Amino acid sequence: MYDPKIVVESDFDGYFEDLVRSLIKRKGGQTNHRVIVISAGPWRPYAVAFRSDGDTLYLDFYSGLRHGFGHLSKVEKEQLKELL
Repeated sequence: MYDPKIVVESDFDGYFEDLVRSLIKRKGGQTNHRVIVISAGPWRPYAVAFRSDGDTLYLDFYSGLRHGFGHLSKVEKEQLKELL
């Protein structure tokens, strides 16, 4: 387990970074990855996509989530928490 470094490539008012940090906190502050890279943008056909590459986890969010266009279900949040 690691205390991860979070790298934000793109976000909107820190919304997705705050979401990821809250999931990490609920997990006890430790993750399965040394680095978590967060990006977000419009026109995504998914709420969140992820890719694990060694010790780095890449998360790409649909930016409309922050305004209620789509959502991460409770199940998806739990799955994301476990992935972290």
